[in-house]
Amino acid sequence: MRRNREAGQTLIFVALGMVMLGAILGLAVDLGYMRYVKRRLQTAADSAAIAGAAETNYGDVTSAAKADAATNGFTDGTNGVAVTVNTPPVAGPNQGKQGYVEVLISRIQPTFFIRIVPGSHTNSTVKARAVAYLGNSKGCIFSLHGDITVHHDAEVDAQLCAILDNGNLTLRSGARVTASAIGVGGSVSNSGSVLTPTPQTGMIPASDPLGYLSTQNPGGCDVTNLIINSGIRILNQGVFCGGITISGSAAVTFNPGLYVIKPIGGLPAGLVINSSGTVSGDGVTFYNGAASGPLSISSTGTVSLTAPTSGPYAGILMFQDPSNTSSATVGGGSNSTFVGALYFPNAPLSINNIGLGGACTIVVASSVDIRGNTNRFNANLSLSLGGCSPIKDAVLTE
Repeated sequence: MRRNREAGQTLIFVALGMVMLGAILGLAVDLGYMRYVKRRLQTAADSAAIAGAAETNYGDVTSAAKADAATNGFTDGTNGVAVTVNTPPVAGPNQGKQGYVEVLISRIQPTFFIRIVPGSHTNSTVKARAVAYLGNSKGCIFSLHGDITVHHDAEVDAQLCAILDNGNLTLRSGARVTASAIGVGGSVSNSGSVLTPTPQTGMIPASDPLGYLSTQNPGGCDVTNLIINSGIRILNQGVFCGGITISGSAAVTFNPGLYVIKPIGGLPAGLVINSSGTVSGDGVTFYNGAASGPLSISSTGTVSLTAPTSGPYAGILMFQDPSNTSSATVGGGSNSTFVGALYFPNAPLSINNIGLGGACTIVVASSVDIRGNTNRFNANLSLSLGGCSPIKDAVLTE
């Protein structure tokens, strides 16, 4: 009889042990799955925050972030998912900071095994949070539609920034190109030249990094058919109908502001600088209008032009209307500097000795043709322009 009682007790202990073992295994399975869901949520939150921050200049931060979360399997309001977008963030070290985007994603997740244990939860809420902002892009040369060609003995010094070429990259004999990274959508032709580092080909085409900029619709004329071929002149911002031509030995200073080039009647319009004198301007933007003629700077003298550090065109030195496909030329003597972005989204751009110091010299054009041995670029705008970059990349910070 005693042995029978002991056997019965053993069965009870075994049964209780099995229940406890099942509960432990169920808890382990449920916790493991919760961790898996948490990782997925965090990945989606990180991606959504970056997507939202990337749209800061376009005004659709929330919709972009939620759409991105949906592509990762977490659609706001569906299957127990809630996606909240705060700009600026409402918590954390970047609370209240403009330009920062906070994304919170939560999901009500049912438990599987632990629910059989009396008093346990049948579901649990899993949460993830991420914050991103627009930081300075590392790109400084963008060819949006065509090729980048570096001619015989030309030099491109972009050691601190990247080259992004949606077309083909061609280096002629003796050319020298150095960058922090090079991405090419098409092929690379490199014969008898120096190319560092090795480009990554087959890249997904880069979109227009300055497509957010507003175009101009100028009204009346402030100055008509301005031609300066000698003497010393100081110019102020305004609408220049018929263009601006600076030639001969003229020395011209542009005061800070926006200089809009606009055609009028039968007068040719464009910005032409081929003076042997000194042409300078600090805090200036030149806007070449929709129907204007070509922008051409091929001075044998010294050209020193710097973009503004604030306002709607901060960091933009030259901006050709997207509907204007006229070829542009920008270059100067060996002491010339062009600080800021040269933006010709649908026009070929030829550059020649474009930057002496390379402080914030950036090119965005349909195609890029490079000549001369003084072409230095830099997208690290923390070194100049007050840290204001016209080209931004979304960066994850929390």
